[in-house]
Amino acid sequence: MKAPTLTKKQEGSKLSKEILGTIVPFLGLIFIIVFFQVTTGGKLLSPNNLKTFSNYAFQSIVPACGLLFLMSQGEMDFSMAGIVCISATVGAMVSKTSIPMAIVAIIATALVMGAINGAAHVFLRVPSFIATMAASFMYSGLASVLLGGGALTANYDFKKADTTIFKYGAILVIMLVTYIVFTYSPFGKHCRAIGAKAEVPFQAGVNVKMAKFVPFLISAFACAILAIFALVRSCTAATTTGANTQVNAMLALLLGGVPFSGGWNSRFRSLIIGGLIMAVITNGLFLLNLSTANQQLIKGVIFIVAVAISFDRKNTAVIK
Repeated sequence: MKAPTLTKKQEGSKLSKEILGTIVPFLGLIFIIVFFQVTTGGKLLSPNNLKTFSNYAFQSIVPACGLLFLMSQGEMDFSMAGIVCISATVGAMVSKTSIPMAIVAIIATALVMGAINGAAHVFLRVPSFIATMAASFMYSGLASVLLGGGALTANYDFKKADTTIFKYGAILVIMLVTYIVFTYSPFGKHCRAIGAKAEVPFQAGVNVKMAKFVPFLISAFACAILAIFALVRSCTAATTTGANTQVNAMLALLLGGVPFSGGWNSRFRSLIIGGLIMAVITNGLFLLNLSTANQQLIKGVIFIVAVAISFDRKNTAVIK
């Protein structure tokens, strides 16, 4: 008799945690919106801020879509900023010849760097944290060499796509594809299963190595989209292009409720809520005219708090 009672309590506790994990980020989003709407004097939700907000939403949600598959496995990609910078640089160079060729070059360049990250982690068995951190230094150094420490101007025809409709449309399409693949495809389920316990999908016949390699390509592809967006927005590739990409992505997922250790509690809805929270925070801090240093300080504090709350200390072995 005692065992069934204990099981019911465990099920009730699990259900309560799931409900809490869903409600708290949503309430946090509402609070953040109200807070910045009041402190900015109503500027946050004003029609004039719609295009500016689309920029921040793009920079938060798109990389989060790419990082979701990795983070659901308990892995990280700290090289996203470097991938964006180098891809944008290559795109700016090629755009003088042809914009379609530049887009192909951006995607190809990003995928090559993603493959390098994936190979280092999967085949050389270097922890993703170390592999991508080392790659970030390598990519940043290469970007400085290609740019000569300065900036490179791209074809100004990129600017034709700098519209609010294009940005929101791209966000919706990327989110829809991510939702379908992550939630319903076998690959998305394999990612979450690996995050829960890699031995289980391996014993079930899943190609774990490939399932761990592909998310690095997805993360790199998201970086390519950001690189294209950077050229559309400013028609310039600089050493600061893509800065804070991985921080924005990780914060979006953590604030939305995705566990730092991954697993089955990684949900797509967390990406939506967290991405919006991150976009509102970044846009709100900008509207408050805070300096870049102060914005970085606030984001750093939020990052530490988000990790402390989401970190599952019972599953530390899952984090590679």
